Amino acid sequence: MHALAGSTVTVSKRAFLRLHRSHMTLICQELAALVFTKEVLVLSTLTGKVGPPKRQLDVAKVQATTDAVIQEFPQTSASDVRAVIRRKCNNEQFNQKKGT
Repeated sequence: MHALAGSTVTVSKRAFLRLHRSHMTLICQELAALVFTKEVLVLSTLTGKVGPPKRQLDVAKVQATTDAVIQEFPQTSASDVRAVIRRKCNNEQFNQKKGT
């Protein structure tokens, strides 16, 4: 297992090493899929306050994901990473509604 950015959040070391590191959005989306299950992404938002009440994503996991992405792409801001995680949740919710 690999600890993300020195946190207690861990992911498979093999999967972590296989993440696409060509662009911040790619590594962020793939890392979010490793840290959170598809079901959690579908049923949650970053804050838990959008539309019909949803669960808030685990704050420690969001922070570990953010820190790991910023380690790989130091020019990236935390708000940019959070925007990608938010989009990942939205995409998973859309895909579930579509039936995929």
